Amino acid sequence: MRLLSPEGCDGAREEQFSGDDLRMGMPARYGLGYGLFGTMAGWGGWGGSLVMIDPEGRMAVAYVTNQMREPADDTRGLELVMAAYDGLTGLRA
Repeated sequence: MRLLSPEGCDGAREEQFSGDDLRMGMPARYGLGYGLFGTMAGWGGWGGSLVMIDPEGRMAVAYVTNQMREPADDTRGLELVMAAYDGLTGLRA
């Protein structure tokens, strides 16, 4: 089931802002509701939740937690994203 048309996906990844994020204190790029990271889009939450969308890899990974941990010590979401990429590499080999 498709939730967004290809055009809708492109629109969500279209840059709306590029510059210093005054709240986060660092340079950032934003599309419509997502941070932009190279060709990917995504966002993370303070509790470890995240979403990463990789159009070139034809993959999206989302992780939502119900147990908050210290952000610096919480790598669960990133580990799931990396495991998904490892799985894609295994399928394409």
